[in-house]
Amino acid sequence: MTQPMQMAPGAAEQRGLKESMRCLRVETWTYFMVGLKQQASLAAVNALFSMVIPLGIVLMVCLMPVVVTKEVAILYISGNFITSISNLCITTLAQVLIGMRVKNGFEHMATLPICRASPLLGVFFSAAVSVLPALIVTPIVGTLLLGTGFIVSFWLGLVLLMSMVIMIGIGAIIGTCSERYHTSQTLSMVMMFFVMFATPVYYSLDGLPPALQVVQRLLPFSYALEAMRSLMVSPALTPTVLLDLGALFAFLCVTIGFTIKFFTWKQRK
Repeated sequence: MTQPMQMAPGAAEQRGLKESMRCLRVETWTYFMVGLKQQASLAAVNALFSMVIPLGIVLMVCLMPVVVTKEVAILYISGNFITSISNLCITTLAQVLIGMRVKNGFEHMATLPICRASPLLGVFFSAAVSVLPALIVTPIVGTLLLGTGFIVSFWLGLVLLMSMVIMIGIGAIIGTCSERYHTSQTLSMVMMFFVMFATPVYYSLDGLPPALQVVQRLLPFSYALEAMRSLMVSPALTPTVLLDLGALFAFLCVTIGFTIKFFTWKQRK
């Protein structure tokens, strides 16, 4: 009798990995489209709201009777990047997730034979559509009004991506661990306080007293801002940028570990 062909263990694992990735893409796209339909009526309002604070700060700087140097312009443009990203990844994502929990959507997700990450990614990307104009328009308007430009490079994109993943993890943990809207809003406001006031969003870290610098070095956003501002001036990987990338990678690993441990679609007792 002819023996049935057996697939090599390595080939079977590779095929299983490809199938898992395909399912993840299909499921993420499905939840992305669902999210777009759910927030279609508020997309324009959310897009405008996400640009109010960044554009307001740029206009305020332009109206000040001082000469805005390139360093100052990059300071505010990079700060606006972090502000818009944190608003999307922490506040918006946490509010969407707690909304699903209140409507008993978590129990439904827990019963589905799907990847645990696909609904989270779909929710995030659908929410990102409303904040995307702020990430595009604000730097362009800031560059035109402040009369300066900045360099776009692969490393700058990597810093932005790592920052977004870290903040997504924070928003996912807040949304999945909160039982009520009030709890989620409070935790989101606390995190945004750390982003806005405990991080050098609109000022230079070097100008602070050493004690405050030590405190701000405990937050990943400080390293993201320092690397962004250096890379916007020059794409060279200076020792400071390499140190910032290493610190961001460490924070990234910690955030992913906490997200894997605490993020779940199961209802908490």
